[in-house]
Order: sequence, then C-alpha cells, then structure tokens
Amino acid sequence: MTSGDFLLLAAPGPRFSLARGFFDRLFRQKRLMFTLLILWTVAMVSYFIFSPPSYEAEIQFLINNNRAGALVSPEFNNGPVPRDYVDEAVVATEIQLLSNQDLLREVVEKSGLAEGNGTNAVEIAVKHLRKDLKVAPVLKANMIKASYGSSNPPEVKSVLEALADGYLNEHLRAHGSEGVYDLFDKQANLYQQQLKALQEQLSSFHQQRNIVTLSEQKDLNLRKLLDLQAALKDTEAAQSANSGKITRLRDQLAHLNPRITTQARRVPNQYSVERLNTMLVEFQNRRTELAAKFQPQDRLIQELDKQIADTKNALDRTNNLSSTEETTDVNPLRQSLEAELAKAEVSDTELRVHVASLTTQIAGYQQSISGLQSASADDDQLLRKIKETEDNFFLYSKKREEARIEQAMDRQKIANVTLVERPRLPTLATPKLSVTFVASYLLGCLLIIGFALAVAVTRPSIYTAWELEGLTGLPVLASVPHERISAGGRALLVGSIPELKHG
Repeated sequence: MTSGDFLLLAAPGPRFSLARGFFDRLFRQKRLMFTLLILWTVAMVSYFIFSPPSYEAEIQFLINNNRAGALVSPEFNNGPVPRDYVDEAVVATEIQLLSNQDLLREVVEKSGLAEGNGTNAVEIAVKHLRKDLKVAPVLKANMIKASYGSSNPPEVKSVLEALADGYLNEHLRAHGSEGVYDLFDKQANLYQQQLKALQEQLSSFHQQRNIVTLSEQKDLNLRKLLDLQAALKDTEAAQSANSGKITRLRDQLAHLNPRITTQARRVPNQYSVERLNTMLVEFQNRRTELAAKFQPQDRLIQELDKQIADTKNALDRTNNLSSTEETTDVNPLRQSLEAELAKAEVSDTELRVHVASLTTQIAGYQQSISGLQSASADDDQLLRKIKETEDNFFLYSKKREEARIEQAMDRQKIANVTLVERPRLPTLATPKLSVTFVASYLLGCLLIIGFALAVAVTRPSIYTAWELEGLTGLPVLASVPHERISAGGRALLVGSIPELKHG
C-alpha cells in the first residue's frame, strides 16, 4: 500500500468478486491508462491528418482449364484432357506463384522501388512490396485479385503492370516444360535414323533370300506344294490304273487271232463235172458212130463202153466232191485292243514323265519352304524391331508436334490465366477513415487497457481484505478504516500488530 496507508485486521471483510476486483485494479491504474489512451488517440489523429493520401488499384486474373499442359511421358496418348472445373488447390497454387519472391524481386527491379543499387536495398524494397501487396481469391469465383497502394499513382500502375506481366511469364514457366521440344525432337530424329537403318537391313535380307513378302510367299509355296502333292497322288493313281489296263489288254490280245472269217460257202467242182460230161457225151457219140460200123463185141466198142463207164464213175465221184470258199479280214476287236494298248503304253510313258516332273517340283518347293521357314525367325525379329522403332518414331513425332504447339502458345501467352482487369492509373485517393483504421484504433485501445490491467496485477501492493485473504490464505478478522498517519505512528502500529503486511 502507499505511504501513510495501513490495514488493521478486525472483522471479516467482503468476499472475493471477480468483476469487482477487475474494475478495482483497473481504476487504480487510471492515470497510466488515460495517459496512454490520449497518446494513442493523438498519434492516430496525427496519422489521419498528416499522412499523405494513398492511391490504390487492383488487377484481377481469371483462372480456367481451357489449356491442358503437355504430358512429358513415354506413353502414346491423344494429348492431355483439360478439366471443366477449377478447384481450390489450383487457386492456392496460383496465389503462391503471384506472391513468389523472385517475381516480387523482378517487379521491384522493373518498377525502380529500391532506394539504391545494393542488394540490401532491393531486399528491403521486396519486403515492403510484400507487405503492401495484397493478393487474395475472389469469393465464389475462379479469380484472383491483387491490389497495391502507394502515395504515387504512377508507381501503383507501374508495379501492377510489372506484376501482371511477370506473373503471366511465371505461370507459363511453371506450367510449361522447358526443353521438352528439344528432347522429343532429338528422340524422333534418333528413331527415324534407326528406322531407316532397319528398313535397309530388311531390304538387304530379302534380296539375299529372294524374298518379296515372306508370309505371302510361304502361303503361296505351301498351297503350290499341296496342289503338287495332290496332283502327284492323282498321277500315281492314274499310272497304276493304266498299268493294270496294259496288263489286261495284253492278256486279251494273247487269246485273239489277227484275222477272222467274214464269209464261207460250199462250191462244187463245176469245171470237172462239165469236162466229164463233155467227155461222156463225146464217148457216147463215138460209140454210136462205131456201133453203126462195128459189132458190140468189137474191141473198140468195148473200150468205149469201158471209157464211158469210167467217165460216169468219175462224174459221180466229182458230183459227190465240193469245195468250201471262205473270205477272211483283219480282226477288228484285236485291232481296237492293239490301239488301246498302244494308247495305254504312250499314256504310261507320259504318266511316268509327269510323276518324275511332279516329284522334282515337290522337292523344289519343299526346299523353298524350308529356306523361308529358316528365314522367318530373322525376318520376324527385323519386323518387330521395325514396328517398335516405327511406333516410337510416331510417338515422339506426335509429342514433338505437341511440344511445338505448346511453345507457340507460350510465345503468344495463351495460358489458363487471363488478365481480366488491367492496371489503371488511380485518380481518387483511398479514404483514410476506413474499417481498418477504426479497427486498428480500437485494437490499440484494447491493448492499452490490457497493459494497464497487467501492470495492476503484477504490482506488489495490497489494497483490500480479499486481496490479503488471497495472498495469505487466512481469514481477515478485522479491518481499520483507511487513514493517513505519520511515519512514526505507522511504525508503532506495525510493531504492535504483527499480522499487518506491508505492500
């Protein structure tokens, strides 16, 4: 307690009250509190009156997903697919890019905000720019706004222009793929050279093996071989049938005569009969003549009778004898069999020659198929390499074209961020009396009250009975009214009452 004040422990005092204690302690620091409040008020009023006018402008960026970034991957795809929505992560990422330290340093250098040429001056200017620059998302919109205030309107416009240009470049750099075109171009040229070398190797391989199209040649030769084998079987069957036919024809010819009787008739000996009849008539006529001259017993007549008898006997025998007249011709059946046999023998010769020719052709096609089959593995391996190299060439060519388009879009600054509100030269100063100003003043007042309360709480002085109870943990039995006494009386009183505690 203060000098000349004392407290006598007597009857119980009032109990502890939180609100009462708060206001009681705060009231004891009223001088300090009012002094600080007056100084704070004067400072805020002085700032309000004498601070230069501030000019503020803002820029706004629209974020979209119209352009998807190039995919740097070895996969063959149709290109990246843009999304239809913009999530909070994308907006937060763009805010971080807009507040990038390197970007702010570039803005400082372009706008000439640094006071001096040293590195420290640039860093100090960057620090001030970060504090004065306000970057925030626009509520319920895919937009970001950045505002900057200064007492110099041209400086505000210059800073925002440098910030917008630098941010667009930074966005393109961050979302682009630098060096991707050179990478894809190098890989595409490499695979193009490999593809050319493999194609030349395949062409040389085909020339050495007399291959035009391996698969078609194999199929064609196989079909030819099957046809020849079928023809060989048919020819061998025909040859076997023809050999049997020749054997049967020869057996039939062995039992056939070369000629056959075409006509046969019985013809008597007409000449002999006529001759004998003539002789008989002559003999009879002569006997008649001799009979007129001679007697029947005459030797001449008996000889003529005997001749007549002999002629009659010879005539009878001649009449009983006949000759057979036959007409023969070439056997037509034997002739046709001989013609068939000749044809069969000629056909047998032809069939043997045909079988030999087919056997030779089959052996040639089998050898050709064997050679193509042995070359098939090497040809397939070359074709696989060519196909793989061709796919890689097409892939990297497509990727190279996509990267070239990306570079062209970067040069034209076609990105997913669009500056929708450009920097402008502010003409109206920002009102000094604002919500921020009032909030700052009230916050300062609250801090002053809190400071005064803290001083009162930490000060080692006892003013009330409940403070003494709280300090000692003992009940207060009595209290003496607050009166001012001399130093000697206070010493005497304290010496006589040991329970009294000095502050």
